[in-house]
Amino acid sequence: RCSGSFAVIISTWADAVPPIIEHGSDALKTEVLPKVASGEWCPAIAISEPEAGSDAAAMTTRAERVDGGWILSGSKTWCTHGGMADIVVVFAKSNPNLRSRGISAFMVRKGAKGFSVVRDEKLISVKGSPQSTLQFDRCFVPDADLLGEEGDGWKTAMVALDEARLNVSAKALGAACACLDIAIGYARERIAFGKPIIEHQGLQFLLSDLSTEYIAARAVWMQAIDAFENHRDRRAGVLGSMAKNLCTEIAMRAAIEGIQVMGANGLSRDVPLGRFMRDVKAYQIYDGTTQIHKMIIGRYLQAEGLPID
Repeated sequence: RCSGSFAVIISTWADAVPPIIEHGSDALKTEVLPKVASGEWCPAIAISEPEAGSDAAAMTTRAERVDGGWILSGSKTWCTHGGMADIVVVFAKSNPNLRSRGISAFMVRKGAKGFSVVRDEKLISVKGSPQSTLQFDRCFVPDADLLGEEGDGWKTAMVALDEARLNVSAKALGAACACLDIAIGYARERIAFGKPIIEHQGLQFLLSDLSTEYIAARAVWMQAIDAFENHRDRRAGVLGSMAKNLCTEIAMRAAIEGIQVMGANGLSRDVPLGRFMRDVKAYQIYDGTTQIHKMIIGRYLQAEGLPID
């Protein structure tokens, strides 16, 4: 509700944790998780590549089996906090002939030989949270840092993304709430034609619709959380996709229409609506674009029907 960048910093911190909790050895969890929880270590997760964003199964980063571990070769991009991370959960193809079933997950440590940060991207939004391009030039990863079994990486990534989509929905709801609070507060105080502008039907109906959509999106998000906590199946994932689309859409509308309600004052940098608008656009893109989630929902409807009773 205060900053889109700060929300990304806090919530994305946890995106790399589920693969370690679910698939790391006891020794690895004992070593890593307390340091992540205390803030001593910053974690990151690396899935996207220059030619494999929404189509993550098209990744080309390779993992070659060698004595005592694996050699990673390739590049990753749009890795949140990748440039400052102490550990990075990296997904690579250990068997490229199997497409998604040939993907494995690894934990790479800062300073590992062959692992380098190419750059942090120059962004128009969420500027406080770096998005990095990473390079793996025959980077060695010991067997102890393989997460799960070879070939389990795709399922591991999908579970992590399901949680990330609930996180981005929460961030979007916070932004929507902040924008609505600003717009409603202004509309209650601004006088035009002898009365507060919230009493003019055009703005009154607009703010009513936005507030109703916000409450509805929040309800779907909470239902998605319940479904995910009860059973991590495809139904829960589809509800997460629905929540992500609804929450990011109302956040974008709340920012844009909030500026409209404030008129020229909404264009001022002293008002955070413009910053929220840019930040929320990023929310609509990462962790699966709006269009990708519509595909996920549509495929589920074709196979199963509605995901609710």
